[in-house]
Amino acid sequence: MRIHRRGLLRQFSVAAAATALPPISVNSILSVTDSPTFPVRLNRNESAYGPCESAKAAFHDAIAQANRYPSDDSDTFRAAVATLHGVKPENITLGCGSTELLRMAADASLGPGKNLVIASPTFDFIAGIAGLLGAEVRGVPLTRTYAHDVEAMLAKTDARTGLIYICNPNNPTGTLTPKSELEAFLSKLQPGVTVLIDEAYHDYVAPTGNYGSWATKAAADPRLIVTRTFSKVYGLAGLRVGYAISSADAAKRLSAQRLAMGINVVATRTALAALSDRAYMQRIALRNSNDRQEFYNQANARMLRSLDSEANFVLLATDRSGKEVADLLSTKRVLVASSFPSFEKYIRVSLGLREEMQEFWRVWDASMPHHPM
Repeated sequence: MRIHRRGLLRQFSVAAAATALPPISVNSILSVTDSPTFPVRLNRNESAYGPCESAKAAFHDAIAQANRYPSDDSDTFRAAVATLHGVKPENITLGCGSTELLRMAADASLGPGKNLVIASPTFDFIAGIAGLLGAEVRGVPLTRTYAHDVEAMLAKTDARTGLIYICNPNNPTGTLTPKSELEAFLSKLQPGVTVLIDEAYHDYVAPTGNYGSWATKAAADPRLIVTRTFSKVYGLAGLRVGYAISSADAAKRLSAQRLAMGINVVATRTALAALSDRAYMQRIALRNSNDRQEFYNQANARMLRSLDSEANFVLLATDRSGKEVADLLSTKRVLVASSFPSFEKYIRVSLGLREEMQEFWRVWDASMPHHPM
């Protein structure tokens, strides 16, 4: 089993805590608190904390305009997103969640005789769209460190490659593909191939020289499209708002596939308010980091293995069929995700509220066999 520095630090922190404090049982860590709402939804990587107060207020104010079709709202929102990234409004394409932008990119780049190069496992929504378009899907396993194998992806690329998809941090692993490797990858990529970098979980990544966003660079590179979403750290998954940053020409190709008035007035105004509260976003990112560390602590206390994640979820080893475990937890009203290629004996657990995580561990302890890993 590979042992990473962060894993060692987690183990040392657990050992230090055990030395400094009186002995306590795992169950006593999970003291009674507010009851969770059932089912406990830890299966879709949603933010546990919802939107900021200004976004809530904007939502309620916007309801009064729900009888109107969108007018200038999208232009105002697009300009605000462009300002955030230091690019021009013509570099921004809005979408009904980032999933619509993935669909738009596939429609613009793929079809019969074309192929999509994609990691396995990753967020495979775009692979489904590629199949519907009649394009070939070329999957490439992750590396031993769970990064995208960019050299192998290059080897899978040819004159018929219409699109390469890279999710960074990756879903379902939560792991990073190093910035230096992506730079080398792009320097070797043949002309005419579009690369879509999905940065849905960007805001959860702790500052590190090993990672960098490609959002601003995408505006000046005709090969690149970077997608972002308001479904994660901003807590607006239910409103479906996302955007892409690209060159102006690429944005035109994307927009040609866009659903007219695809973002409604309420969603646009709420997202605009959420965008303005950067302090809230930073607090949520910090809280997520703390929640993730607590998850590691609980897993380590049970001698369970997990992957080091930079997102708002963790891939947890089950040592048996992950689908069976997910189905079992579901009968106890706790929902998690499973059945990922190469990780069939894992479940993906989204980080929830304190009471939701307590319920997860309570159900785990009541349902799973206890043994050292």
